[in-house]
Amino acid sequence: MQFVERNGIRAPAIGLGTYPMVGENCYRAVLWALEAGYRHIDTAQLYGNETDVGHALADSGVPRGEIFLTTKCGVFDATPEAVMAELDDSLAKLRTDYVDLWMFHWPSRTVPMDETLGAMAGARTDGRAKSLGVGNFTIPLMHEAVEVHESDLFTNQFESHPLLRQPRVEQAAHDLGITVTAHSPLGRGKVPGNPVLEGIGRKYGKSAVQVAIRWQLDKPDTMLVPKSTRRDGIVENLDVFDFTLDDDDRAAIEGLPNNQRGSDPSFGPAWDPV
Repeated sequence: MQFVERNGIRAPAIGLGTYPMVGENCYRAVLWALEAGYRHIDTAQLYGNETDVGHALADSGVPRGEIFLTTKCGVFDATPEAVMAELDDSLAKLRTDYVDLWMFHWPSRTVPMDETLGAMAGARTDGRAKSLGVGNFTIPLMHEAVEVHESDLFTNQFESHPLLRQPRVEQAAHDLGITVTAHSPLGRGKVPGNPVLEGIGRKYGKSAVQVAIRWQLDKPDTMLVPKSTRRDGIVENLDVFDFTLDDDDRAAIEGLPNNQRGSDPSFGPAWDPV
């Protein structure tokens, strides 16, 4: 396994993404992932599956201290009172006293950022969140969080895959001391079958999916949370540590279209140009 480290926080670079799985599908996927060797699980209040994740964690037999657990808050109400209530609810559903990473899921248009991040910092102080992060923050929003509000952020999770490459956002995060987490790293179904990625994969005996995951892992201070509902898919997504891409591979990926954004809700921010 590859790890990302910052300020004493050490996270496996590959985690299991759980959106939009719920119920038995989510429960089985988390169990299969932990059996396969995953130790990083990513969920959120918005996903409606924290109870399923918590059930699987409890049944897995894997000690809680070996698992890097992420959840998220604040999509529809980012007031301090609301996010703290969400954290209490998340911890109860996940059957744990703390999460390793608690993220402000989407920037709010109605609540000042410092109010939300300030409340979240209190949860880190009292030990219920070991680290804090943000999701879907643009370059200006990251600068505001760090430079204006002095937030200590472990990561910014945003959409990134070979068909939506965001090097400017990645560089801005690193310049501010923030790691990157790629969500939707398989392009919401656009990566499998892509002829360029399939061609690269044939060089190494790998799939297009594994090439896309390796492309992320070759970047510095970068994590990703691919999702699969299939046991063999979960195993495949982790089988990426026996090869790396060369300059020709990366050049071919850079030649792909770069406008395939799959996550663009009405409440999202004004995205940085790609």
